[in-house]
Amino acid sequence: MRTASRFDTYKTWIDPVRQQALAKAYCPIVRVLLLPGAAYYLYVTWAHWRDETGLSLLILGSITSVTALCFLLIRQFMVSEESVTLARLELAGFIANLLIYFNVLIYTIMNFEQTKLIYFALMAVIFSTTGVTLRSTLFTIFLSLATLFWFASDLSPELFNQYVSIGVATAVASLCMATLLRKAIFRQIDARLLADKLTAKAQRLADTDMLTGVPNRRAVFEKIDYFVKQGRPFWMGILDLDGFKAINDVYGHIMGDRLLCAIVDRAKDINLEGVTFGRIGGDEFIAILPGTMTEEEVKRLGKDTIDAISSPYPMDLLELTIGASAGFAHFPSMGSSSAQLYEKADFALYKAKAHQRGQCILFDTAEDKEMKQAIEIERELRECDLENELFLLFQPQYSPSLQKVVSFEALARWQSPKLGLVQPDQFIRAAERSGHIRKVTGILFNKGLDALAKWPRDISFSFNLSAQDISDRSFILSLLSAIMKSGISPHRIEFEITETAVMSDLETSRQLLQTLRSSGCKIALDDFGSGYSSFEYLDQLPLDKVKIDRSFIRKVPHSDTSREIVAGVIGLCRKLDLRCVLEGVETESEMAILSPMKPDLIQGYLYGKPMKDSDARDMIDRQQEQSNHGNAAPDQHEGLSALS
Repeated sequence: MRTASRFDTYKTWIDPVRQQALAKAYCPIVRVLLLPGAAYYLYVTWAHWRDETGLSLLILGSITSVTALCFLLIRQFMVSEESVTLARLELAGFIANLLIYFNVLIYTIMNFEQTKLIYFALMAVIFSTTGVTLRSTLFTIFLSLATLFWFASDLSPELFNQYVSIGVATAVASLCMATLLRKAIFRQIDARLLADKLTAKAQRLADTDMLTGVPNRRAVFEKIDYFVKQGRPFWMGILDLDGFKAINDVYGHIMGDRLLCAIVDRAKDINLEGVTFGRIGGDEFIAILPGTMTEEEVKRLGKDTIDAISSPYPMDLLELTIGASAGFAHFPSMGSSSAQLYEKADFALYKAKAHQRGQCILFDTAEDKEMKQAIEIERELRECDLENELFLLFQPQYSPSLQKVVSFEALARWQSPKLGLVQPDQFIRAAERSGHIRKVTGILFNKGLDALAKWPRDISFSFNLSAQDISDRSFILSLLSAIMKSGISPHRIEFEITETAVMSDLETSRQLLQTLRSSGCKIALDDFGSGYSSFEYLDQLPLDKVKIDRSFIRKVPHSDTSREIVAGVIGLCRKLDLRCVLEGVETESEMAILSPMKPDLIQGYLYGKPMKDSDARDMIDRQQEQSNHGNAAPDQHEGLSALS
C-alpha cells in the first residue's frame, strides 16, 4: 500500500490534472485554517496588550498582529478557489505554518514555561493536515518536534524522556494523520477524475455520430447556438446526397453505411482550419465555416467538397457513384438564430436540388418572402387534416379520331382552412422539401382510384408522380398494392413523370418505372420539349405516351418553327408507337392548325377545364348518351360551355 501511495504522490507531481485536483481538494482545508487563525491571533494580540508591557509587548504584539494580517492576505490573494494552483497553495500553507511556528517559538523564548512545550506537539498535529504536500508536511513536523526536543534538553532527564515520548507519539500520529488524509484525498481525486473521464466519454458518445465518427446533430447545433450567443459570424451549410436511397435499396444498408463512412473520409480530407463537419441524419450533413470567408470562397469550398464526394467509390467488386448538392446561409446577415439559419440553408439546398443539382447555392435574401411563405405552407402540411383538405380536379383528354374523351388527368388541389386554396406548385414543392410528399401522393392517388372506380371501363386517368415518389421502391410498391386492392385494371392507370423528376437518378427511375409498366400501368413523359435532353429519355425510359409542352402549342398560330416541331414530334411518336398528347390547346384557331397533323390526344380548355369528379361523371354520361343515340360526340363549343 505504501508503494501505491508513493506512486500516486509521484503521479500527482507529473500529472497536471491530478495536481490541479489536489489543489482543489486542499484549498478548503487551508482556507478553513486561515480565517479562524487570523481571528485567534487578533485575540492573542489583545491579550498581549492586556498582559504584556514594554519591549515584550512590542515584540509579541507585533508578531501576532502581523500574523493575523498575513493570514487574511494569504486567504484573499493566494488561495482563491477560482485561481488556485498546487504550487501557490503549498507556498501559502508553508508560510502560514511557519508563522504559527515562529509565534510559539518567540513566545517560548521570551516567556519560557515548561508546561507550554506541549504547544510544539500540537503544532505538529496541525501541520500534518495543512502542509498540502508531503515534503512541506514532513519539514514542518520535523521542525516543530526538533524545537520541542531542543527546549526539553535543558530539563531534567526524567522530563526530557517524557517529552521525547510525547514527540515520538506525536510524530507517529501526525504522519498517520497526514498519510490517511492524503490517501482519502487521492481516492477522492481518482474517483472524481474517473467520473470526469466517464462523463467526457459519455458526452463524446452523445455528441458523436456512431456510424461515421463525426459530430452529430446535437453537437453541431450546440456549437451553432454557442456561436450565435457569442455573436461570432459563421456560415452554415447543409449537404444532401443525390441517389443514396437507391444504393441502399439495391445494395443494402451495409453497403450504404460503408459508403457514408467513405464520404465522410473524403469530406474530412478537405482540411480547412476552423471548419466543423457533422452528420445530422440519413444522408444529410452539415458544415460550420468561419465567418471570415467570402461568398466566393464558400461556393468554391462547397463545390470542391461536392466534387470530392461525387468521385467513384471502389467497393469490393463494385464501383459506386453518388452525387451531392449543398445550400449555405450566413450568420448574422441571413438569420439571427440556429433555426432561421437552418431554414434558409435548407431552402437554398432545395433550390439546388430542384434546379442545380450537384451545385452549392447560397441563400438569396431576396427570396426571404418566398421562403417564409414556403415555411408557413410546410407548417400547415404538418398540422392540417390532409385527408379531408386535399382533393383532385380532372381535366379531359380528347381523342379527335374517336371524337370523344378517353381519359382524364388528375390534378392535385389543397383547400386549407388557414391559407385558402394553395397553388399546386407551392404545396407540392413544400411537401417534397418537408418529406410529406409521399403522404400527399398516397392520399391523392387513393382519391383518384375512388373516382376511377365509378367511371366506365373505357375511361382511364393519369396521375403525376414527383421525383421523390419515383426514387422510393417501397412507395412504388405501395401504389401497386393500392391498385390491386381497388380491383381496377392497371391498364386504366397512367403515371406521368417529368424530365426533372428522373434526371437526378435516371437508372433508379428507369427501374421503378419499368416495375409500374410491367404491372400493366402506362407511363407518360410530361412537358416534353421543355428540358435539355428530352430525346434521350425517349430511348432510356419505358414510355407509353409523350405530352408535348404547352409552350410550343401557344406559338403554333404565329410560328412556323413551332408548327414543324409539333408535327415532327407527333410523327416521331407515331413511328415509336407512342401516344402523343398536345397540352394547352385553348382556341379553335389553334385546333384548326393542329388538326391536319392528326394528333392522337388533345388536352386543354377547348375540350374542358379541370373539373370536379361529379362534373367529370356528367361529361362521361352525356358522352355515352349521345353515343347510344348514334350521334357524334359533343362539338367543341358544347363541351367547353358545359365545363366552364
